[in-house]
Amino acid sequence: MHIQILSRIHRLACTAGALLILVLATVVSTEAEVSTRKLPVLTGTDVLSVHSKSVGDDFVVYVRVPPEAAAEPERKFPVIYTLDGDHTFPMMASVVTELGFSGAVPPAIIVGIGYGTLDLENGNHRSRDLSPQAFKQFPGLSGGGPKFLKFLTEEAFPMIESKYPADGGQRYLFGHSLGGLFALYTYTKQAEDFAGIVAGSPALVAQLPFLEQTAGDGEARSCRLCILTGDEEDAATFRDDLGPLEARLE
Repeated sequence: MHIQILSRIHRLACTAGALLILVLATVVSTEAEVSTRKLPVLTGTDVLSVHSKSVGDDFVVYVRVPPEAAAEPERKFPVIYTLDGDHTFPMMASVVTELGFSGAVPPAIIVGIGYGTLDLENGNHRSRDLSPQAFKQFPGLSGGGPKFLKFLTEEAFPMIESKYPADGGQRYLFGHSLGGLFALYTYTKQAEDFAGIVAGSPALVAQLPFLEQTAGDGEARSCRLCILTGDEEDAATFRDDLGPLEARLE
């Protein structure tokens, strides 16, 4: 199980994820207040409305291409896919831009997968799409992770790589909380489609046994995994909880 981030783009994805963890607690606490407001869109962002056959629903996909693409039209760029894109995309795009000013990290295309709203009762289906297995309390509102993963890999990837100068061999995934759970699920199920995956404060809840089932026994994975937790989380307990899953992945 690779948890070291060695290359510059791996450092970029993991550092950006760590910085997002610092601010996402504030976003979550104020989400109810802003859920009915019109979502702001960063300048230079393409906003795509995409219907998924796999999920049977519509998504809003935010795309930001680095300015280097205009000067180097033949160049292909790494792509960072960020879940909960309605609020993580603006932050991820800003963090990546700031880190790139010094030239310490390479430019990357940022893709946010979202719904066009933060309102969980009216259009934002993160509970459905980011949970690998249905929660007993909410069977009809969860468990859509497998369909969402199919949308991501079989529909979103081809679309992005046909429309933008995206390097299909350098895909990275970032998810936080429930998105972090989905990121872990993706690592156990379909790691070969990514060069790196960042799971921030994954909401493990009762889904760990399911992740252990999907992990296989010591399957070789070239994809690197970075798991992040916040300062206020019990890192020791978190690591103990992940122990059985880590053993299956090694």
